[in-house]
Amino acid sequence: MNNTFKANLIKTLANKKGNKGFTLIELLVVVIIIGVLAAIALPNLLGQVGKARESEAKSTLGAMTRAQQTAFAERGRFAANLDELEVPVGNEKFYGIFVDADAVGAGAGRMGATGVTRNDADGTVADIGGVANGRNGTRDYASGINYDPVARTFSTVVCRANNSQAMKDGQYVLHTGAGPDGQQNNKTVIGTVAGLTSAGVTNAATLAECDDAVTEEVK
Repeated sequence: MNNTFKANLIKTLANKKGNKGFTLIELLVVVIIIGVLAAIALPNLLGQVGKARESEAKSTLGAMTRAQQTAFAERGRFAANLDELEVPVGNEKFYGIFVDADAVGAGAGRMGATGVTRNDADGTVADIGGVANGRNGTRDYASGINYDPVARTFSTVVCRANNSQAMKDGQYVLHTGAGPDGQQNNKTVIGTVAGLTSAGVTNAATLAECDDAVTEEVK
């Protein structure tokens, strides 16, 4: 009896050793598991990609607010355009960086970054704002600087479009009038900065602040 059992066992093992394929059910289970993992991981991955792209706007606007302090110290006013500010912004890939088109008036000290998609052939701006933001996972940014002549201090702030329903519906677009600027080789955009409740005030002790309704402050 033991010999018969051993013989059957050896025969069964030999048959299994020769069968190296996978059944259809096994393949389906593997595909389902991969699909579930991808569905969980993909949104997180895309979110991280968007955050990495947004670092372009944060770092550039941070440099611009610091440059505005120097410009104010030299001229007694904030820079009215990129040429005066002297901060190179020609290599941005996902954002168009600009000084408020009304910088000589109420918009002085306000700067913006709006999502763009560039044409790889000639480097011109292909899509502005909502289209680019939705495609690239980027949000519009705004920055402002204020000078308090009494305390003789500056205040600066960098804001980005928040996750309110209004911003989601509008593809996280903040700025108005943003469009290609032919005078800048189509490398930047022009427009009016939105998302700030106060900035660029030189005759009152008003801090640069984000508009909480549509933006959040970037720490």
